[in-house]
Amino acid sequence: MIKKHTGKRVLDVGCAQGNLTQFFLDKEFVMGADYSKEYVKQFEKRFAGKKNVKVMQLDATDAKKTNELKRWKFDTAITMNTLEHIKDDVKAMKNVHGILESSGRFIVFVPAGMWLYSILDYEGGHFRRYTKRELAEKLKKAGFSIDNIKYVNVAGALGWWTNFVLFKKRIYSPATFNVYNALVPLFRAGESVVTPPFGLSVMAV
Repeated sequence: MIKKHTGKRVLDVGCAQGNLTQFFLDKEFVMGADYSKEYVKQFEKRFAGKKNVKVMQLDATDAKKTNELKRWKFDTAITMNTLEHIKDDVKAMKNVHGILESSGRFIVFVPAGMWLYSILDYEGGHFRRYTKRELAEKLKKAGFSIDNIKYVNVAGALGWWTNFVLFKKRIYSPATFNVYNALVPLFRAGESVVTPPFGLSVMAV
């Protein structure tokens, strides 16, 4: 879903250990950036020897530091489940806008719906979950225009609400996720035909 929108030079904002970055190793250049020094160390170890991969420690709300990335001429920035951790998320968005090439794209994947906010969000340091409208307004405020924005993973939203909001569970069940992952192709096929009115996440390009 994300990769089809990406160009040749990709910045992964909030890369953590590189779980998303690993799918972009075929690109001309990919850089991970994360606030956590420990994640940066793990990233460096994971992708050691990959000449087209770099990583840096970065506070996305630090305009001066972020501006240093301009020299890499990114045509794409991606961020997955990161903006909800940033108090001033619009400032981070503006900084990303400032470093992208003029025709660049920012692909955003964030948790959706405050009605899904649970103890896991709180303990995970989430300031918010987003609606499509809120995310679109913030991206526009940061200087972006919206090519596409949609809710995704309606089945995941229902499962999240049942387990973590209704029953207030605080642990993930590996067995449940294995069943869910096996059904993902079916869910994706359905959402390719009918755009869901809500979902576990919001994706914007």
